[in-house]
Amino acid sequence: MEHPVSSTVHCINPKCPKPHGQPWGNRFCQSCGAPLQLNDRYIPLNSLGSGGFSRLYTIWDLKTQSEKVLKVLVQPDPKALELFEQEARVLASLQHSGVPRVVPDGYFFLRRRNRNPLQLPCLIMEKINGLTLEEILAEYPQGCPEELVMLWLHQALDILRELHKRGIVHRDLKPSNLMLRLPHPQTLDYSQLADSPLVMIDFGGAKQIGTLVHSDRETTPRSHTRLVSPGYSPPEQIVGAAITPATDFYALGRTCIHLLTGLFPAELEDPMTGKLQWQHRVAVTPGFAELLDCMVENDVNERPQNADDIQTYLFRIARMKRHPRRMMSFPQLFLDVIKTALIEVDRIIWGGLKLVGRSLLAISQAITETLWQIGLASSGGMLGAGLGLILAYQSPLGQILGDLLKPSLPLLFSHLSNNLGAEIIVLSLAGLGTGLGLTDGAGFQQRRHYKWAGVMGVFGYLTGGLLWRIISTISLVPGFGNLAMARWFCIGMTTVILTWGLDWKSHRSVYAIVSASATSAIFWGLANLNILPIYLLQFPQVSLIAEWVQFRYAITFVGLLGCTIALSLAVIHYTIIPILRLIGWK
Repeated sequence: MEHPVSSTVHCINPKCPKPHGQPWGNRFCQSCGAPLQLNDRYIPLNSLGSGGFSRLYTIWDLKTQSEKVLKVLVQPDPKALELFEQEARVLASLQHSGVPRVVPDGYFFLRRRNRNPLQLPCLIMEKINGLTLEEILAEYPQGCPEELVMLWLHQALDILRELHKRGIVHRDLKPSNLMLRLPHPQTLDYSQLADSPLVMIDFGGAKQIGTLVHSDRETTPRSHTRLVSPGYSPPEQIVGAAITPATDFYALGRTCIHLLTGLFPAELEDPMTGKLQWQHRVAVTPGFAELLDCMVENDVNERPQNADDIQTYLFRIARMKRHPRRMMSFPQLFLDVIKTALIEVDRIIWGGLKLVGRSLLAISQAITETLWQIGLASSGGMLGAGLGLILAYQSPLGQILGDLLKPSLPLLFSHLSNNLGAEIIVLSLAGLGTGLGLTDGAGFQQRRHYKWAGVMGVFGYLTGGLLWRIISTISLVPGFGNLAMARWFCIGMTTVILTWGLDWKSHRSVYAIVSASATSAIFWGLANLNILPIYLLQFPQVSLIAEWVQFRYAITFVGLLGCTIALSLAVIHYTIIPILRLIGWK
């Protein structure tokens, strides 16, 4: 079995009393009995150190006859295991020269079957010969040259572009997590650093864009999971707010300032504002200093939002450094103006296309959500009304309920008891179906709360329908006049009760009141403009005998009411609520 110069191997059991110095060729540790040949392929050679819950080892791959790096999770912590598995997934999914490659089947568990069970998660990665920027900074205690820092920033942005394209934020950028591939790390010179590619390491804290991080935030400045790095992590990450690509740009900007000044970012913070006071410490091109200050703004909206914008700015700075305008000839100046204009036009066009694309996507999502809510609300209500009418005509439930209510009705409404019970059944089931349909769609940022939505739907339809019946009856009494306008108030009453029962995240009163007003106004307009006949715009009335024409009218009314309520809620959600939030009503 061929092997490298080392004649000994290293046991990776964290509890081994004598892990190093095991003879080459042994399959099991002589001290603890743990396997020394991992997956029948990898031989641990020596330890590279530890950090947090994991340890690193140099290993020999018997299959490829080459050295690789083994990362082992040594403490059985559920959160650490989650982050470890996440790092394995992220690295395996990326195919970029700036990210350590994970070998196929490189994530596995090492197990030992005896009375002292051993189960260690292992991750096999390519070995990167080189130094971290933290180690390189030790060779430049007064700060690294500006040209090098600009070059490293450009390469880091190339890597971040690939990450962000996949919806991943690194979340832990700092000098120790950026590494240069160096053929001879022992002898550093400027040309070697300038020609060496950058690699981004330690993806244990990576997260999907937009996720909240408060659940796994560090509680101490040096937490082992290192999900927050003091001096580098932005405010939104520290407080657990949603993360975006700008989260990485903040940490990368602070990393560059650390590399330029040689001073830890926390040492440069203004104690009152938290902003970095660093430009007087080192001579930096004004444009580059302005870019870094923009990247480390506390307000996430003030930072660059994508890697392309930062790189465009870097190109402009580099070009100006090579050809200052005051030293340019007229042709050079003209060419520079043209190049700058083309870059700006390109940025504006792509920005406009992205804006149009996002707008079209948002509009299509809004239309889809609205149609879905309309379909559920109308179909739920129509199904409930249809079932109620069938019960009213095909069962004695309506008559029984009417007989129970008759003794309690005033003399003026005693004639209603003949079919009032049947109407109550129809209204109740129609309201139940509409309420359940609206809440089942969970649209317009509402939560599903079926029980409450169903109860309020029943109550709303009963209130509106019975008020409509009472007002219609009173209007027939001489001296009361025409109360037709008051009947539209019944539709608004139904709507306000029904929508109040939906579980909104905010602005419940706005949804209820505005939708009630809009629904009443729409029904009033349809009736007065003769767009629809009046018998399709009134609450269903159940006759003593089955009349299927009334069945169609009732179904149509309930479906139309459900559609109108859902449409009004959509208009409120996409127009009124954003305006209220813009003016400060959260």
